[in-house]
Amino acid sequence: MASTICSTSFPATLMTTDDLDAVNGLVGLAKAAFHNLRLLRALEEAGLGQRPRTGEWRAPVYDRAARERLAAAHREGLFLQLRRQMPHLTDEALENRLLAILEHYYATLRQARAQRGCYTTYSRLDLSDVSPRDLDGVLDDLPALLEALAETFLREAPDRSLRVHSQLIGLWQDLILVVPPLLISSTWIYYRAWRTPDAPMGSAGRRALVDRMAMWLCDSTLPVDDDPALDYLCRQHGLDETHMHINGTTEAEKVWRDALFRPQAVAGALIEAMPKVSESGLRLTIGSGVERLLRQEDSHLEGPVLLRRLHDAAAIKAALAEGPSRISAGPANDDTPGADRWGLWLRRMQETLPSYTPLVVQEAWSLCSILAALDAPDSTRSARHLFWHYALLRAQFCRLLVQQAGQTGFDQFQYITLNELRETTEKDFAERFRQIERGQQSGVDFLEARFAPKADPGKLADLLGKMLRGYLRFLDEDAHGRPRKRDQMSRFGSLAELVRVVMDRQDADLTDPGARRLRLGLVAHFIKRFSLKDEAYLTDNKASAPPCRNARMRQESAQQARVLAKLLGNVPQLRHFIRGADAAANERHAGPEALAPAFRILRRAGMKRFTYHAGEDFAHLASGLRAMFEAVLFLDFDAGCRIGHGTAAGLPPQAWWAAIGTSAVLATQDRLDDLVFARHLLLTSGLLLQRLPLIDTEISRLAMQIWGDPRITPDFLTEAWKLRCLDPLAITFDGHDPDLHRRAEALLHARAKSENPATHRHFLRRHGIIGDDPTVTLRQMREEVIRGNRQITVSRQSDVLDEDTLRALQAFVLKFLNQRRIAIETLPSSNVRISIHQRYEDHHAMGWLGLGPQSLPVPMDVVVGSDDPGIFATSLRMEYAHLLRSIREGANEAGDWQNPVDIMERVCLNAKRFRF
Repeated sequence: MASTICSTSFPATLMTTDDLDAVNGLVGLAKAAFHNLRLLRALEEAGLGQRPRTGEWRAPVYDRAARERLAAAHREGLFLQLRRQMPHLTDEALENRLLAILEHYYATLRQARAQRGCYTTYSRLDLSDVSPRDLDGVLDDLPALLEALAETFLREAPDRSLRVHSQLIGLWQDLILVVPPLLISSTWIYYRAWRTPDAPMGSAGRRALVDRMAMWLCDSTLPVDDDPALDYLCRQHGLDETHMHINGTTEAEKVWRDALFRPQAVAGALIEAMPKVSESGLRLTIGSGVERLLRQEDSHLEGPVLLRRLHDAAAIKAALAEGPSRISAGPANDDTPGADRWGLWLRRMQETLPSYTPLVVQEAWSLCSILAALDAPDSTRSARHLFWHYALLRAQFCRLLVQQAGQTGFDQFQYITLNELRETTEKDFAERFRQIERGQQSGVDFLEARFAPKADPGKLADLLGKMLRGYLRFLDEDAHGRPRKRDQMSRFGSLAELVRVVMDRQDADLTDPGARRLRLGLVAHFIKRFSLKDEAYLTDNKASAPPCRNARMRQESAQQARVLAKLLGNVPQLRHFIRGADAAANERHAGPEALAPAFRILRRAGMKRFTYHAGEDFAHLASGLRAMFEAVLFLDFDAGCRIGHGTAAGLPPQAWWAAIGTSAVLATQDRLDDLVFARHLLLTSGLLLQRLPLIDTEISRLAMQIWGDPRITPDFLTEAWKLRCLDPLAITFDGHDPDLHRRAEALLHARAKSENPATHRHFLRRHGIIGDDPTVTLRQMREEVIRGNRQITVSRQSDVLDEDTLRALQAFVLKFLNQRRIAIETLPSSNVRISIHQRYEDHHAMGWLGLGPQSLPVPMDVVVGSDDPGIFATSLRMEYAHLLRSIREGANEAGDWQNPVDIMERVCLNAKRFRF
């Protein structure tokens, strides 16, 4: 390996970015290479002979036979991964595609090095004499593959930050789900700051280089687009984050860094969590969803295997940076027990950097150090194999933290949230605020951070204190993370004093040009937890019935709301930060009515703004629309509230059917509820009244299946459905109860019972509560629930809720939201991963914004959020970029005259109007 000398003047782009097919091929090659499990196992097997009995890693010896096995595993594994990407191709066609990809890959490298003005005195890969048939070139030179990706996708923007070419952000997003992006960014940095004639030397030069890297990386492993229109929006207005869960925000490679420093803590959290997460959210006993998440990635992957691989990765990283021969026997003079000593060594290596070096710069610095070691004249092929081993381990770990393209649906998302790998890293909040601010870019003006309230007052106060202290640390820094001088000491003896200090900081910063831009609001996020124990009585005659449907969820959320309401009363200044409430989880497990009592507690405490995840993941399109309508109806949403996702109101019915097939399967009770809801909306709107006889007939048929009572008519079921906002647990409460909340819930029941006793009895019957109807027994109600839970198949061809009816329901729901001045939070990356969308360009928000064949006469109030940016490998700026790109393409195809930038500016300003 020779040192490479490069000029410091670089063109804006290398590969012709209009040739998207060539770039797509490069992405496919990289994804296949980084998902090559066969190569990973071969690399692990090559080192087995060097492991001592303790199991600690030792640098392997790659003899000729081992190298041949690695090469075979590389070629076979790469081809198999490409086969999975392109299953429609024959093997011969796939081979031809691979040869074309390799030719483009090597052409990209030649062009990159020529345009950078580089020359090499000795090269491990002679590009002038490489055959495109030589797959081994990819195995021999991982830095070259990273170099090709860096030169294709990345450039430096006028603000000196590292950006992704706007026309390539779709392909970039596809790439970074599989390939850790900081590996690519660090390679770009290496060739521009480490291998140049003017590379900084000495302590002053090191500080200058750290500052330069901080400008490039902006406290994030995920660079954003380079669209000047979005630069203008960020500079002129600032973006407002209206839907972001503060846990789930940390980027995967930041968690990876902690995992190498503290492998036992990070992987140990997953190992400890797996027995506790026995319920996957599915009713079938098929094991833990977290275990399935691991095996989906790698059939050999288990908790202990992941822990061992983290120990190995820490050792390999140290070996690569320091030299394998120097530490092949392990760190000297180190009494740290077990393999965690490698993590300690890595932490000590970071101590050589200047104080206040940003976390992401520390990680990029270590990667550049590895690239420099691999670029040294005495670098060996063994070192290059070690780098592949490290990169494959890094990529696999990150994929456990990022929802992949094939992991469709909310359940797959939830397995990532439950694996606890982020738990250790996310105990600190300041780094997340830095990540959102993005250094000198500072594009986000306001953040609504959603947090899970606690049922214990002390734990809730502790959580809020940690968030506010993290925010205070963030405010006390400049754009590069260096502390600014303060006159007032950051000491406080209570939560109230902490709140006051943070508010004072914010006010003082309004006139300081060097201050942080990001302003913080908090939204209490209630989680709908599904419990199989609540349904055990349906299959076990000896099990006792729960007090009502979703009893555990109702009790927990009500307790959490009471604790939060009391704290807001005790510390009224907290209202400056806690702006509203939200609820979410798999909406098929419980409807919005289960959270209605908790939301009423918060309303009585003075909270005015609410949002709710609805219409995101559903068994039938009508089910998603019903969830949206019920959220507004049962939770009493009014002007200024919002609905999260709302996908069901935007998907064209024909596209939804095309995605799921010719039939939908759902519970009988859910189907009946959908029909009752649809009937109510059609009657209310006067639309498609000719469909009502068919709908009424189907309602009566299903009602007879469940209850066997001809007196239960469609009108009767509609009136009973409207009562679902009541709290069934409050049936035993007294109207004279000294507790305000219990008394209010009892009065709601008394009013409903006096207005229509029969429908009130049916409401209680649905929850398994006898009430004052002695003719219905507990056994009878149990059998009714069993019949209601039976799965039925709804065929597209015979569905009484045909596509015209579904479109009418969508129009009504959207008009209903508009009339109440309720906005919809749209989350492009989240919707692409969880919903039926295959591409960002298919996103349903186009019609809401007045574009395309599904456009509305009056555009909806739409705001944009990033949801869980760490899990979806995104940021708010990138969500705007994906939406803007889709709007541009949609407007061009439909011939719309509207300016896409004007539409995005309207969306940006909507967020300011509707933020809590």
